[in-house]
Amino acid sequence: MPEPYRIAVVTGGRADYGLLRPLWLKLKADVAFEPTMIATGAHLMKEQGHTLEVLKNEGTDPLLTVDMRIEGDRPAQLGSACGRALDGFSSLFEAHYFDLLVILGDRFEMLSVAMAAMLNRLPIAHIHGGEATFGLIDDAVRHSLTKMAALHFVSHADYANRVIQMGEQPDRVFNVGAIGLDNIADMALLSRQTLSEQTDLDWSKPTILLTYHPVTLNDQASAYGEMKTILQAVQHSGMQTLITMPNMDAGGGKVYQAILDMQQETPEQFRLIKSLGQQRYLSAMYHCAVVLGNSSSGIIESASFKKPVVDIGTRQQGRVTGKNVLRVACDCLAIEQAIETARSDAFNRTLSGLRNPYGEGKTAEKMIQQLKSLPLNDQAWLLKKGFYDWPKERGER
Repeated sequence: MPEPYRIAVVTGGRADYGLLRPLWLKLKADVAFEPTMIATGAHLMKEQGHTLEVLKNEGTDPLLTVDMRIEGDRPAQLGSACGRALDGFSSLFEAHYFDLLVILGDRFEMLSVAMAAMLNRLPIAHIHGGEATFGLIDDAVRHSLTKMAALHFVSHADYANRVIQMGEQPDRVFNVGAIGLDNIADMALLSRQTLSEQTDLDWSKPTILLTYHPVTLNDQASAYGEMKTILQAVQHSGMQTLITMPNMDAGGGKVYQAILDMQQETPEQFRLIKSLGQQRYLSAMYHCAVVLGNSSSGIIESASFKKPVVDIGTRQQGRVTGKNVLRVACDCLAIEQAIETARSDAFNRTLSGLRNPYGEGKTAEKMIQQLKSLPLNDQAWLLKKGFYDWPKERGER
């Protein structure tokens, strides 16, 4: 029997860990692979809920860590943390041999991880490449990761075309759908009563699920005002609201402070939970009346629940969306009106036949099948990928 492929899976926080977990479980269950989880970034931060304990409690093993020591959300602090990550991952990849590194998405932390892998001649498989988020530095990060990666697992045909346009070989680009949908297909969701007990909210009442991250291409001084505007619109709606933590991006601290201020002002309406975990988060999405904010989950996972979404600002502009998504500017009146529309019977009737443009799950299974079909022990093939020139005359792929 051939030696199993050694796969390193890197997670930087609660959000990407929840997405990566279905793949992790399938890698663990398959004798063709020997996976190792590496936790970094927000997982090791008390302010973000110290979610490393979640991984340990779930029996994630083997589990390695690289502490970036993120000390704040100012650009200089994030830059210093990236330097420490580059140093830490360079040492880790030198000390541990892997055939392939798996990273997901567009988080700034992953640039350091990918650079360390590249310097150590460790091939990269990238998940969720080719997407666009016009309000963020994430676009530059995501596309940089694409160019450093050897294999590409994308969530939509449009994104596959975009990765190929960037010069990636078509036979290395796999449209497998969005991996977050695997959790929806496979995970038992909590009842309203159980969710009420675990969140200290009465889920028999119409509830907003709110996640708002800083828009990193905006002036960071505006982050507090943007969040305050959103919370005032929600306050005017009178609906109880479950709020999740903003990302540790530049401006994240200001968003968090706005949440704390409004929660103190109206404690009976707003409930902040730093780390819900996938089961509680998806259960909240299933039971809520409206998903509000600018999280990618409002674009990707929500359509599987036929859930109305109010997407605020520019953060998610550029992504493929279902007709359940209402886009509005960060304006109090516009948000109030969008919430009213999202709750209307007329709008919800239009969602009855909605199909999620990102697929129906089984993404991790498709990824495993592709990985098993590839020569992952041929480092030269993986690393020397060449540049694919987009044909002048072509049909759509």
